[in-house]
Amino acid sequence: MTLLAVATAVVWVLVLLEVVSAIRRPGPVRTLKRLLAAAVFAALGTLLGSLLILLQLFHAFAGETLIARVTTVRRSPAAFELRYAPASGEALARTVQLEGDQWAVSGGIVKWHPWLAALGVKSYHKPMRIGGQFSQIAKQRARPPTVYPIEPEADRFWEALYWADPHLPFVEAVYGSSAYAYVEPGVVQEVYVTPSGYLIKRAAR
Repeated sequence: MTLLAVATAVVWVLVLLEVVSAIRRPGPVRTLKRLLAAAVFAALGTLLGSLLILLQLFHAFAGETLIARVTTVRRSPAAFELRYAPASGEALARTVQLEGDQWAVSGGIVKWHPWLAALGVKSYHKPMRIGGQFSQIAKQRARPPTVYPIEPEADRFWEALYWADPHLPFVEAVYGSSAYAYVEPGVVQEVYVTPSGYLIKRAAR
């Protein structure tokens, strides 16, 4: 997207140069050629600008940002080890012991008003917990949940916006989001955040 923005700016600079050249160097033929070149560049600049706007809108309302990679190792039929590695750096990775046949990540989301999203303001998010769970309700009821914090403290910013939400015209919604997947040893699973919440995908091979 950055290259497209630069290309769009360069094309419009060429339009300006052609127009200035046509004004400073009068002459019917030369002026006509300069204006024709300016028109061609302007058409190209309009096309590139429209494409840039469409890409910006797509990213604002449907974009995905990688936030972590997860790998798991089975320790028993009812327990597993999970390694959570934030995309921001391997140094922040942590390994936890969980129970169940599924794992989940959850945290707070602040979805801004659509007009802010259209301007490129991304939804606020902060993953807070990793947990293990059983796909069968009976097994889940028989065991206490295993949950570990990603962040050591409560998200005060999210909480403040949650309670102030009814009075903030630039906020569309403040809520918690969770995504879960089955434990798949040997598979890298990636956690993404979208404008509306979390999602989990298998990493491309």
